[in-house]
Amino acid sequence: MCGIVGLLVKKPELRDRLGDLMVPMLIGMTERGPDSAGLAVFTDSLGESSRKISIYSGLTEEGADFNWNALGHGVQTHLGIEVEVRAKGNHAVITVKGDAEPVKHWVKELHPKLHLLSTGRSIELYKDIGTPAEVADRYDFTQLKGSHLVGHTRMATESAVTPDRAHPFTAGEDFCLVHNGSLSNPNGIR
Repeated sequence: MCGIVGLLVKKPELRDRLGDLMVPMLIGMTERGPDSAGLAVFTDSLGESSRKISIYSGLTEEGADFNWNALGHGVQTHLGIEVEVRAKGNHAVITVKGDAEPVKHWVKELHPKLHLLSTGRSIELYKDIGTPAEVADRYDFTQLKGSHLVGHTRMATESAVTPDRAHPFTAGEDFCLVHNGSLSNPNGIR
């Protein structure tokens, strides 16, 4: 079982309250998805030459103690790319000036246990195990600002409860997806 929430704020004056408006809806789906929760929030777009990269460190031994500032310093030192780091627990959103691909490649090479969640000009993605209330508190979802979001809660029925299996997933820049259900015949469909 799963629960999906989507919220679009049409009135610009409500964009600063996006997270506050969404959290009760996400928590209200706890019974349908107590194992994990995730959220893709879409903020004001960066300039054409900048990208945000959302990264999760909970799959590493360091967990929440990962040194995000050292990661940012490494990107600047080794790639010569200007970077800004905003960390929340075991997640970080790094903003880069220029092409994100060399940064993503460098992160995968030097930190293979980090999990790249999303890339884009406006998307920020957070997901983790725990009840929706626990995940919302851990990442201070009530403070999120933006134009729209997609949230998901999950009760694992066919796979492990891990952050990398929590939703949303990304399938391109500034694009996310969630789904409910499973395929009983995936080999036949392939």
